[in-house]
Order: sequence, then structure tokens, then C-alpha cells
Amino acid sequence: MGSVSTPGVPKPAPPMETPPEGGDSSLPPGEPAAATQVTARIRISQKKIPLGPKVSTIAAVIAAAAYTIWFVTRPPQHVPVLMFPKYVSFEANLEQGSPRDCAGKGCLLVIIGTDPRTQVGIPAAVEMADELAGRDVETTFVVSGDAVKECARVARLFKRPVLLDAEGELTKALDIRRLPFWIIHDSSGKVLYRGEESMTASQVLREAGL
Repeated sequence: MGSVSTPGVPKPAPPMETPPEGGDSSLPPGEPAAATQVTARIRISQKKIPLGPKVSTIAAVIAAAAYTIWFVTRPPQHVPVLMFPKYVSFEANLEQGSPRDCAGKGCLLVIIGTDPRTQVGIPAAVEMADELAGRDVETTFVVSGDAVKECARVARLFKRPVLLDAEGELTKALDIRRLPFWIIHDSSGKVLYRGEESMTASQVLREAGL
């Protein structure tokens, strides 16, 4: 027989499932509460992704690298203290001298080779040295890159004291690859000007600050 209901009396509601302690009563039946609790505890932080170094930082790095390259590759800035045989005259024995032997207000160093091309300008260079001496600029001539005997032969053309750099030590120390070469420096050896082109007395005085 079926159940008999009394007219006018509502049927009792079915019993509700009691959620676990600490769970969410709003979960639909069968949904595990533990998964919801774990999800609620996880917070995904949204970090800003850096766009790269600043323009000013890149510029500073490039400038530092350029300065380092320039500092390493630039020519030597001082005339080295080296001793060489000094030709004075045909009858005299060789003495000793240095390209740094200069006590004037300005110092001119002229380095030539023994090939005929570099010997063409010797008379003009000697004449200019005499002119500069009146302005307290001392000129030192060096013949470089050949045997001592050959260097002495060319030195006789100057008719004045000349240093003989047979081994080319001075040109190596100053990173000189072609002769003749002109260097203006002060009495401490600091290079003020260097170049392959011959100079006039007025150019020497200007570069020496006189």
C-alpha cells in the first residue's frame, strides 16, 4: 500500500547535507571544499616585466667603451728617456745623448731615416733650427733605422750634433711608422704635437705655445 497523506499537511522537506566544518555551505552537492580553500589561498602576483636598460645607461656604457679604446690605442704622450750615440763631428768620438735633452721653452724633435727621400729636407730643417734657437726653442735631430756607420754618414750632412738610433728604438717607443717625423714637446717630455708633415718656424712656435 502507498503512503497516505493527510490533506492540508505539507510533506516534510528532505534532510540537507551538512558541509564539513570550515567548508562553504554554498557549494553544490558533491563539490570538494578543500579545492576551493586551496584556490582561495593562492594569490598570483602580477609583476611588471622590465623593458630593458635605460637609454642613459646604454649611452654611458658606449662612452666608457669608446674612451677605453681611445686611451689604449692613442699614440704615446711622452718622449721616452733613451740614450743614443751622439755624432758631433767627423774627427770626434761618439758621445752619448738623449732626445729628452732639452732645456728650452720649447723642444723640437726631428727624426729622419737614411734613405735619400728623407735627406732632401735636411738643409731647410737646419736653417729652421737656427731660427728657432733665437726664440728659445731647442731642436734635436735623430737619424734612425740603419747601421751606426750609415746613420753617421747621414748625420754629417747636418754639420751639428745628431743622435744615432740604429735600432729604431725611438720610433718604436713613439709608435712611428714613417719617416721623417716631427714632434714638439716640452722640457718634461710631454708631447704637444706630432706629425709626418714638415713644419715652418711659425707652426712650431704656435704648437709650442710661444
